Amino acid sequence: MQDFGELPDCVVTYEIETSGETMKLTLTESRSWDVPSAILAGGRAGWPKIISGLKSVVETGKRLRMAMEGPPPGMIEAAQRAIAEKPWERR
Repeated sequence: MQDFGELPDCVVTYEIETSGETMKLTLTESRSWDVPSAILAGGRAGWPKIISGLKSVVETGKRLRMAMEGPPPGMIEAAQRAIAEKPWERR
């Protein structure tokens, strides 16, 4: 998704802490603009798979094999619209 490089950067922070006998991972995204829900849907679909893959590598040393699906409906169009309109420049 080459066009996504034209969107403003997003800072992703990971916090790992103990929680009883397990570990808790908190992922936080910080953005400088109000991202449309259709674009955020991609993260909602993708981050759990990325984190599951990381967990598998940490626990077993092996990659978790899973099919990556295409982007959620409307995500590409919303990104293209945002790139054309550049709402982050109106702040």
